[in-house]
Amino acid sequence: MTVTVITRPAASVAPATAPNPVLAAATRGPRLRRLGRSRLIGWGVVVALVLVWEISSWIQYVPTISSPSRIATVWWAEVTEGTLLLQLAETLRTMAIGLGIAAPLGIAIGFLMGRVRVIWALLEPLVEILRLTPATAVIPVFILFFGIGDAMKIGVFLLAAIFPLLLTSYAGARSVSTTLRQTAQTYRLGWWQTQWEVALPAAVPFILVGARQALGMSLVMSVVIGMLAGNSGIGFYILMAQQALNIPALFAAVFTVAIVGYVFNAIFLALERRTTRWRRTDTSN
Repeated sequence: MTVTVITRPAASVAPATAPNPVLAAATRGPRLRRLGRSRLIGWGVVVALVLVWEISSWIQYVPTISSPSRIATVWWAEVTEGTLLLQLAETLRTMAIGLGIAAPLGIAIGFLMGRVRVIWALLEPLVEILRLTPATAVIPVFILFFGIGDAMKIGVFLLAAIFPLLLTSYAGARSVSTTLRQTAQTYRLGWWQTQWEVALPAAVPFILVGARQALGMSLVMSVVIGMLAGNSGIGFYILMAQQALNIPALFAAVFTVAIVGYVFNAIFLALERRTTRWRRTDTSN
């Protein structure tokens, strides 16, 4: 009897392929570019500087610069006791009033100067004179007329914040393109309707930039007012900490102002991205 043996061919094993360096580099490139555009690198630098500061204080403590751990401890104690937050709230209250008055005035005057030639001719010399006058230089004048109370602080905040808003509103009003103006004429829009529906939306990105600048100027002036003529507020708190040689409390207040400024700036950036989404889409198209 014949036995037939059936043999199966051995399964072929694909040879191991070496990684393609070109493909690996191509996939690595976008990741590195995304990382380079990310803020993580910037925050990494901040963390590294804080760590270097803390480690150097362990090696040799210098009282004039304190250390991050001591500053954090004092900051938490001042916050939980409410001392630092009360002074900050007082500053933000008067600053909000000043900004609340400066915003509509600066935007309206700047926008009208950009759209109406007669108004520009009437106000341009006065605006240029006042714009180039430092807000710190008029603090003694404001003290003379208003004392050292809220009226003086609000007046300084108003003067510091109005000109960034005015100038950027003027630039935004002047930036209306010829195409938009011709479109308004084609649809036979009236003057007020053209300003409201065409010119003002085109000026919004400029106005938001001015608002960010006005906020930054107001934060700077909040510290200056407290140091020069204040009896309360975050600037006054910093001055008292410096005179008492309470270096951790001084740094805690300074960093608090920096954090508040960063948060406000982030809020304005998010608002700008949300309200000018139509402009970015139109530009990309």
